[in-house]
Amino acid sequence: MEDTPPPSPSSDSVHSAGTFTCKIIENGDEPPRSNKKWTRARRCRLQIDTDHLHFDGRSIPASNVEKAVLRIYKSAFFFEYAVFSIQASGKRYHFGLKYDDFWKGNLPFAVERVHEETPFILFRRSLIVLILVYIFWKVVQH
Repeated sequence: MEDTPPPSPSSDSVHSAGTFTCKIIENGDEPPRSNKKWTRARRCRLQIDTDHLHFDGRSIPASNVEKAVLRIYKSAFFFEYAVFSIQASGKRYHFGLKYDDFWKGNLPFAVERVHEETPFILFRRSLIVLILVYIFWKVVQH
């Protein structure tokens, strides 16, 4: 018997499930920009299926999501990350997570996707390059 890969989902279909490890900040008005808040944020698992969001022992029906915004950033290490913010039943939740192909597809609720500039990205990348050049120079000297 030969294993066949599952058919790839079309761009029109809603993703059936996705589970992510992320950080959560509750009831913030705007998504936190400060690293201090994210370092103190709790870790959780976010699962999105066709009709519910599950996280931190909670389950929110997708139909109760009043607003969802996915803010996408590029990190200094050249990968993308996102802050996924939802408003449901008068509460706001912000999830810090890695941005991947799952988030590019359709979700069971409307999502506004916003590409935002990462603060000081050029400075951060320049600093990384300088550190790598310095390490390389030290290795070559020995």
